[in-house]
Amino acid sequence: MNQRSNLDEMREAILSTAHTQVAAVFDSEASARASISEVEEATDVDDQQITIVNPSDANFSEKLEADSQKLGKHMWYAHLLLGAAGLIVGLMVGWLLVNYGPALTQSNPLFTYIAMISPGIFVGLFVAGLISLRPDRSEIIDTVRHAIRRKHYAVVITMKKHQSVKTVTEVLSRKSHKVVDAAS
Repeated sequence: MNQRSNLDEMREAILSTAHTQVAAVFDSEASARASISEVEEATDVDDQQITIVNPSDANFSEKLEADSQKLGKHMWYAHLLLGAAGLIVGLMVGWLLVNYGPALTQSNPLFTYIAMISPGIFVGLFVAGLISLRPDRSEIIDTVRHAIRRKHYAVVITMKKHQSVKTVTEVLSRKSHKVVDAAS
């Protein structure tokens, strides 16, 4: 428990809570709503930040990722930018090898450029994919999906800047059997 609180304190000192979501799973709608009331009373979280996902909700993914177009744009621009950066790095390395490299690379400039540009673009796109994966979000999404399959209710709170994730998590933990948080 002490180690967990130290990790929470370090994370709050380093990262802003402006883009953090906290999800909690409840057995009944009544316990979910009671916890929502407790959170609203104990913290400065308001009603617009709280989303309740019930077991019959077919569109729960839209509640978790409300701004999917923004996410798609981010992924698109990340791939364009990092792919172009990989192309430029590949061109620069190819130029260096053609002008100052061994005789083999100097005598075959076309193949040297192809050999350097291809991995440059690949690495740039690969890094963009890693950035776009957002593995930190999978725990919240998996938790809510699992709760819905088991006919449980989930409460998702989108934190604002300077709100304490630790306090909200503690309040939700009183009635919930599972509470997770992740940067959104």
